[in-house]
Amino acid sequence: MRSSVIWQGVIASTLVTCLTVGVMGGVGWLLTLHSTERQLEEIAVLLSQRAQSTLLQASDALKSVAASELRPCSPESIDQMRLVAVNTLSVKSVGYIHEDIFVCGSWGMIGRKIEARPADFTTDDGVKISIGVSPLFESSKPMMALEYTAFNVLVDSEQLLDVLFDHRVRLAIATRNGDLVRSSDHGTQSIVTLAHSGPTKGLKDGYLYTSVRQGSWIAVAAIPRAELMRMLVRHALYMIPLGLLLAVVPVFGIVRLSKRRLSPLAELERAVKNHEFVVHYQPIIELAHGRCVGAEALVRWIKPGHGSVPPDAFIPLAEQSGLILAMTDQVMSQVIYDLGTLLLNDRSMHVAINLSAADVSSGRFITVLDGIRERAGILPSQIWLEATETGFMDLEAAKDTISRAQASGYVMALDDFGTGYSSLQYLQQLPLDILKIDKSFVVGIAHAEKAAVLLDQLINIAESLGLAVVAEGVETAEQLAYLRSRNVRYAQGWLFAKAMSAEGFISYVGSEERIVAKADG
Repeated sequence: MRSSVIWQGVIASTLVTCLTVGVMGGVGWLLTLHSTERQLEEIAVLLSQRAQSTLLQASDALKSVAASELRPCSPESIDQMRLVAVNTLSVKSVGYIHEDIFVCGSWGMIGRKIEARPADFTTDDGVKISIGVSPLFESSKPMMALEYTAFNVLVDSEQLLDVLFDHRVRLAIATRNGDLVRSSDHGTQSIVTLAHSGPTKGLKDGYLYTSVRQGSWIAVAAIPRAELMRMLVRHALYMIPLGLLLAVVPVFGIVRLSKRRLSPLAELERAVKNHEFVVHYQPIIELAHGRCVGAEALVRWIKPGHGSVPPDAFIPLAEQSGLILAMTDQVMSQVIYDLGTLLLNDRSMHVAINLSAADVSSGRFITVLDGIRERAGILPSQIWLEATETGFMDLEAAKDTISRAQASGYVMALDDFGTGYSSLQYLQQLPLDILKIDKSFVVGIAHAEKAAVLLDQLINIAESLGLAVVAEGVETAEQLAYLRSRNVRYAQGWLFAKAMSAEGFISYVGSEERIVAKADG
């Protein structure tokens, strides 16, 4: 049991620690994921706002040129277009097209034929927008063209991505039709397509992404899965020390509980709960006829994994803790269960049950014993109730309990007589039936004349008070002969038999003539 409790504590502590650390790691994971999603959404909103403001600025500039009363491509008109290109941050150049001829622009007079191409989409206010337009001059990167009436402006689509953001985040801007305008990473093309036709956020194609639709644009902010995993692991690791710290409290509780479960009191509580106690029986011999007339019930604790525990190792603790009351109840039930049939078939047989100080003080055992005995059909005179002088410390309560027990027909005995300072006082004030002389006086019969004198005095006292005597601890034929010479009525000890199981005692009773004859011989 002890090793089991230790292993249970170790396993429970390990599980609690792992669970707490795991939960905190999971919390860190979820917090990071939520924080990243929120950050991506904020960036996507900024990106869409940037695209919308850039488009609006370029559209306003384009419309201002188109609304001019100046003759197209006149020196004044070209100056105006140059001024717009210089003063409008989003506009790279301005041009005028007539019948597929790029007539002039902010570069001056041009007069080059261009290939007409349909617009990718048209805004609500009539501005046609084309994506990926190649400028006429220099080997410039493709740009976005805005056309209104015969005028157009070119806008560098990189400006649409010009927002402050974490370098780990990938950006993309697309038209509301799902056509990619610009991206900071080639891998986001599939995300743009997904955001246009599917969920606005999620984990797809190696990216955690969020998209926002605003006006003519779809803005996408995404972070690569590998980068996300690094962030999640890093933040989860930050939470592990907190998890370990939080695990200290339950682990401390488990350690305390394990220590308590390993304490002698906890083990005794479990023993009472699990009915780990058994009763052994030491025969009591009537010396006049040399036959067994009863037995003293002695409780034994058979501790799992440890074997038998001696009574002096647990009875004091049981008395201090109050568990002795439950133990007495169990012993009484076990005695009736073990010897009920024997006592029912032989009314001359009896069994002696030991009582604690708490039993004697409360007297509650009488009601319990009455119920058990009556159901078994056993006479109250077949039950002897023994208590040492410590059980009579509360003298008034002891008197009441003994009187009630005797009124019910039970036989009351003072156990271990002669070993205490108050034995004579109890003999004078308590209505007892039996006096059990402690074995220390019996052992002294063959060794010291003084011990024999004391034993004689104890026997004389019992005779004068009309009490039957039981001599305990008889081990030699010499002791037996002496006790018989003094007309001691009962004896028990190893000379006759040691304490034994119920089955052993019942067998002993069946063969007692042989056993007692051996003791006599």
